[in-house]
Amino acid sequence: MMLSIATFVLIYLGVCIAIYQLYDIYCAQSFGDARRLSGIEDEALRDLSRQARQYARTGESAGFAASVAALFGKDLDPRVVLAAFSEGKANLDAAPLLRRRHNIVCNGAISIRHLPFWKTAPPGKSLRGPLLVLIIVNTLLAIFLGGLSVYTIGYEISWPTLAWANSAPLLMLLVYALILVTHLISRLDTYLHDIYRIGQLNAHFPPTLNRL
Repeated sequence: MMLSIATFVLIYLGVCIAIYQLYDIYCAQSFGDARRLSGIEDEALRDLSRQARQYARTGESAGFAASVAALFGKDLDPRVVLAAFSEGKANLDAAPLLRRRHNIVCNGAISIRHLPFWKTAPPGKSLRGPLLVLIIVNTLLAIFLGGLSVYTIGYEISWPTLAWANSAPLLMLLVYALILVTHLISRLDTYLHDIYRIGQLNAHFPPTLNRL
C-alpha cells in the first residue's frame, strides 16, 4: 500500500516537474540570455560594441583585439565580434558567442566545430519552432499519463493494447523518461539556436581586420 502511494506521489511530482520544465524552457528562450550576463560582462560588451562601431566608421579602434581576447579568449577571431557588434547588436549575439566561442572556426567565413574531427557550416534555418512543439507534446503526454494513472485507480483498462497503462510504476517511468527527453531536446535547441544565430554573422563577416 505504501509503495503504491509513493508511486502515485512520484507520478504527480513528475507531472509538476514537466509543467515547470516547459515554463522554464520558455523563459530561457525568451529572456535567458539577458539574465545570464553578469554586470562585468555587460559593461565589457558595451565597450566592445562602442569600439566595433568606431572601427566600422574609421577603420581604427585602439585595443579592440585585446578587449576581444580578454572577454572571449585568444582563440576567437576578432572579426566575429566585429560582425556581431558593429551594428550595435551586442545584446543579441553576446550570449551565443560566450557559450560557443570554442566551437567557432574562421577561414574566410564562420563555421562550427561540433567535435575535434567534425566541422560544418552553421545551420541556415532555425529549428526552435519544431523543437518547441516537441517539448510541448512531451509535456502534454506527461500530463496525460498522470491523468491516466488517476483513472486506473478506480478502473482497469481492458483493451489489450493499453493494458500496460494499468501499471503505475510503468506510468511513473514513462513520465520521468519524458522529462529526460524534454531536457535533452532543450539542450539541443539551445545549441542549434546559438550556432544558427552565430551563422547569421556571416552576412557581416569582414574579410580582413586592419590597424588593430
